Amino acid sequence: MKFNISKKVKILLVSILSFISIILLFSIFTFLTFDVDKMLNQIEKSYSTYLVGDNGELLDVFLTDTEQWHLKIDDEIEENLKNAVITYEDKNFYTHKGVDFLAILRAIKNNITGKKRSGASTITMQVVKLANKKERTYFNKFVEMIQAFKIELALDKETILRLYLNNAPYGGNIVGFGTAARMYFQKDPKNLSWAECALIAVLPNSPSAMNVEKNRESLVKKRNYLLDKLHEKGKIDDINLSLAKREPLPDGKTTFEKVAPHLARRLHNKTDEKIIKTTINYEMQKKMQEIVKSYVNFTKSEGITNASLLVVDNKTRNVKAYVGSQDFMDMENEGQVDGIKAKRSPGSILKPFLYALSIDEGLIAPESLVQDVPMFFANFNPQNANKKYSGMIEARSALISSLNIPFVHLLKQYGEENFYYFLKDILEFEENDPERYGLSLILGTKEFSIEEIASLYSGLANYGNFTKLNFTQDEGEKKYKKMFSEGASYLTLDTLKELVRPGLNDLYKWKNPVSWKTGTSFGRRDAWACGVTKEWTVVAWVGNFSGKSNENLSGVISGGRLLFNAFEELNSDNKDFEEPIYDLKDIEVDEITGYRIDFEGVKTKIISYPKDAKPLKMSPYYKKIYVNDDGVEVDSRDPDFYKSHEKVIMNYPLEVVNYFIRENRDVKEIYHNTTKEKSLKILYPTPKLKILLPKDIDRDQKLVVKIANLKNQNIYWYVDNEFIGMDKMYEKEVELSVGEHTVTIMAEDGEMTKVEFLIEKTV
Repeated sequence: MKFNISKKVKILLVSILSFISIILLFSIFTFLTFDVDKMLNQIEKSYSTYLVGDNGELLDVFLTDTEQWHLKIDDEIEENLKNAVITYEDKNFYTHKGVDFLAILRAIKNNITGKKRSGASTITMQVVKLANKKERTYFNKFVEMIQAFKIELALDKETILRLYLNNAPYGGNIVGFGTAARMYFQKDPKNLSWAECALIAVLPNSPSAMNVEKNRESLVKKRNYLLDKLHEKGKIDDINLSLAKREPLPDGKTTFEKVAPHLARRLHNKTDEKIIKTTINYEMQKKMQEIVKSYVNFTKSEGITNASLLVVDNKTRNVKAYVGSQDFMDMENEGQVDGIKAKRSPGSILKPFLYALSIDEGLIAPESLVQDVPMFFANFNPQNANKKYSGMIEARSALISSLNIPFVHLLKQYGEENFYYFLKDILEFEENDPERYGLSLILGTKEFSIEEIASLYSGLANYGNFTKLNFTQDEGEKKYKKMFSEGASYLTLDTLKELVRPGLNDLYKWKNPVSWKTGTSFGRRDAWACGVTKEWTVVAWVGNFSGKSNENLSGVISGGRLLFNAFEELNSDNKDFEEPIYDLKDIEVDEITGYRIDFEGVKTKIISYPKDAKPLKMSPYYKKIYVNDDGVEVDSRDPDFYKSHEKVIMNYPLEVVNYFIRENRDVKEIYHNTTKEKSLKILYPTPKLKILLPKDIDRDQKLVVKIANLKNQNIYWYVDNEFIGMDKMYEKEVELSVGEHTVTIMAEDGEMTKVEFLIEKTV
């Protein structure tokens, strides 16, 4: 039998086949050109940046470029929430391949018959829709179906479900279930109740209509309907169902808490990561912020309006509390300035590191005597903060009292360039000009940040092992630098724990040992206090961000009080630093001066000294002389020299003896009139000194010449070979013009000395 197909039917069949072919080709093209990775990258860019603490607590959240709160949650979704969402949105989620054809047929039937309209979109299709944000049309839904197939091939079900929940709308500018849980319930998503899980599930269905602040009755009905469905499926028992239905809706949304806002802003500007996992401990951060805020409220009456604090875990070098200012929202007092990063003069904070380095270099032991008299170093004339001097003092006492003169003198011995590059090696700052600071470096003329100082002190607490601090949990492998011995570290820490604490804190320091140091910058602009225990490094700074000086500022009081307020809140095992027995040895030193000695008859004592340090130098304060039977010093030119005998005498530097004489102190044990050494010296100006004058000064420069005159003789003064007078003064003021000059002094016994120097104007 032969069938005759009409031309119209042929055209219809061709048209249908053509349409099917076009649909098929379009589907293949759409499938092939849809890039799942590109979609994921696009979604990733839409998230808010937010910070979490060391235990996952939310610290701070930033709005997206579209002014939305949109958290990304990577954690595994809790089972209750998972059941609620799948029951409400896509009951066949785990069995379909991106498209639920039965749901589509049901939706078509309902739409044709006029029953309740439904979209039949699976969770996977909604992921596509949320990513593309296109108009809802049948064509776009068809495209979503094809793309959903490809997503199912590329991703597992748990990832797809998490993508949906992370990008679903929850009303207003709230996007993502993590955001909704935080802003509606103030909870982490894993801690939601059944009622809250149900609300999270139903809200995205119509977020504009289902609003917790409006249409509350409709929202309760939707939620309770889902709870009943979950009960029917056996997911909720009778008691939990009853309790869940009684649970009220949240009153509205709350704002995100800002914890460690200065660090949040700092890290947000440095990374494209959406979830920044910090090392901050949430509870400690909150405590420290409150301590700093309360402390500055107290100091405002003294004109001190700012403070910053950093707490470091010494074992991990993780920063546990980062308080950039007294209050981030204190606009009146520049609260948004990050004091942790700001460079400030550290005052005396660096002295412990020179102390440890000098021990390792063999320059001193803690018991060694160092000079503490007014001294002159070229154009640098340092003074102790209290304007008082001891003449000679033990190195450890000089550190405890934070005396400037001994440490300037110690830096001159150690080498200012060596100390500068020690700091540079650890902190890796870009500047490379040690001459800019010279000996004044030890007094704080180079500025450092709290972060840098904390890095130094944490290295000291780790017995000389230095490395960078961690602000995030993924800092990578650390590089450690061993900069001085464990023995030198311990001796330094042991000295620092003896510093007097402010107020009542000093009465209980035996109970809570802290090795600490303070610093007050020139002009009283900055007050620092740094403290270390085995567990913690704490650095406190107090002052005014404006740089305004304040006579009430001091490291001991202003910084020390804040420091110990912080330590009172820190959990500590209250154990002292352990003495590294394997890195210390007993050595014999002179009982008086604290250096090695090779003269017989000098009393000695045993002290601890690092095994790995260079040998402690011989005492510079003893000298062997020869005396006759009358005790008068003689030398080989004396005809009776063969009758002389040896005698060991103290031989303090001329500057020290001169200071003692001027202070009317007994010098018979340290100065002998019989000595053949010089008793006359020009202390200032120093040889070859270049004195610079401002270019706008036209008059002669007044210069004070300072001398040592141990025998208190009449002194004849000459300037450029011209006699200007005779007296017993220890200093004389002279007027000098620009150019080269020579000052000569001569004592009445004929001893003479001179110094040449230059006065010139700056260019």
